[in-house]
Amino acid sequence: MEQLFFSFGCKHKWREIQIEPVTKYYSYKLLEEVDPIVSDSRYIVKRGTMKYDLITYQNWSQFLVSEKLKSVLEKYDFNGYKCFPADIEGISETYYGWLNINEVGPIIKEDRDKNLVWFDLNTWKNYDIFHLKDTYMNVCTKEVKEAFEKENISNITFDPCYGISGKC
Repeated sequence: MEQLFFSFGCKHKWREIQIEPVTKYYSYKLLEEVDPIVSDSRYIVKRGTMKYDLITYQNWSQFLVSEKLKSVLEKYDFNGYKCFPADIEGISETYYGWLNINEVGPIIKEDRDKNLVWFDLNTWKNYDIFHLKDTYMNVCTKEVKEAFEKENISNITFDPCYGISGKC
């Protein structure tokens, strides 16, 4: 059996603000609640002027989310994430840091030419949002993708990925 999901991340639009944490921090892993950037979530704008619902920093899996995006997640009662207050110097709009708290996987098949992955569906526990084991990949259900599209969440891109039970 195969089930459709979507990896998601920032689209990186032209003139998008690019931010950097005040606390010097860099990680080759997804954020966890114990990371210093969670307790000191202050950012400065390095360049750009356009503000969107997703603002990335450091790597494509680490981003801030707007009040609008956070409200959509709450409105539809999606699970699998946590948000924490963030402060962007000189920006009056409210943004939140993003923690993807559920791990699924591992990846069991890839097609890099088509940017597709398959993961072990038996490890999925009905999370709306999760990440794939040993990757930075944020993944969501079709329902999350549709809610983001319906509510016009900006600066987000989706690629299909598949949960599969049994052999590929």
